[in-house]
Amino acid sequence: MTVNFGNNQFFTLGVGVRAQYLSQDPATPNNSSAASAADLRVYMGAQFHKYVKTTLNMERLRDGNWNVLDGILQIEPWKEFNVWMGRMLTPSDRSNLDGPYFLSTYAFPIVSQYPGAWSGRDDGVTIWGKTLKDHFRYMAGIYRGHNWVKGGSNYGEHPLFAGRMEYNFLDPEPSPAYYTASTYYGKADILAIGLAAQYETDGVGSATEKGDYKAWNLDGLFEKKIGKDARYGVYTLEGAYYQYHTDGVKDIPSGFGQRSADYGNVGGINNGTAFLASTAYLIPYKLGWGRLQPLVRYQEFRFKKDMYGPGHPKTTQFDAGANYVMDGHNLRFTFDYVRYKAAATQASNAFLLGMQFQY
Repeated sequence: MTVNFGNNQFFTLGVGVRAQYLSQDPATPNNSSAASAADLRVYMGAQFHKYVKTTLNMERLRDGNWNVLDGILQIEPWKEFNVWMGRMLTPSDRSNLDGPYFLSTYAFPIVSQYPGAWSGRDDGVTIWGKTLKDHFRYMAGIYRGHNWVKGGSNYGEHPLFAGRMEYNFLDPEPSPAYYTASTYYGKADILAIGLAAQYETDGVGSATEKGDYKAWNLDGLFEKKIGKDARYGVYTLEGAYYQYHTDGVKDIPSGFGQRSADYGNVGGINNGTAFLASTAYLIPYKLGWGRLQPLVRYQEFRFKKDMYGPGHPKTTQFDAGANYVMDGHNLRFTFDYVRYKAAATQASNAFLLGMQFQY
């Protein structure tokens, strides 16, 4: 919903809802039984001047409390150079810049482990822009950083530096600002390669045993309409490779010193390498009100040997299922079979039914 107040002045309001049923949660101890969950987001934006905008997005946590998802002052004088200040997505991998609503699959990938104050966000300043007829996008920034907590490695000391650059070899991505998606359902032909990196002095560990945090990843998305106007469907292929370094130090537990692991940008970074690969095909024929998009995804996180035991222990996850796409990312249902195996444990299986709606 948009309300206009004058020339270059308006207010927008929207909502996003995601709900899921999981037959069992293989990522929890003892492979706990069936679980259901729902998340609610409220989107608000305003423009006061030709070059000045604001964004305030809220998310309802599963404990019933609300948290600030995004709170941004946006100064956007040129397409090639913009400055955002506040809480926002940091430069990172495609999955994190997708957010949960714009992935090709329902569940967020386990290998995307860039730290964030909440849902991949952090507090700081980002500069970003688009050049070369929107084919090249860049973003870079400085942020509050990880383990900013009493007893943590970085209590008020060092900021996080992050950057990303991306080039689209076919059509420019039809997504706003520096945000991305992992499928556009045939709106464009995409061949995008992105490179991201983050660094923070004393970013991992405790106050008594600190290590520098370093991470980088390379990701790519290929999506092609088959035939004129996607007459024969849309094919999607995505991949990403990650390197996470903790300077030989084990990080403190996720949520250390917080009332819940959901709050605060604290703990939980693992030292290792990871990758994901996924493929999907949007069938061109309608089935009822929407179209089916079968998909498969494989992920692997391989822990560094000298920190987590011999033989490079690894955690893997395999997903196979389909989206029922009624209105792109705004209305979609997902059925997914999940096979999850944490390091040094038995594999577990689950079935997921998910729904998302945005307006």
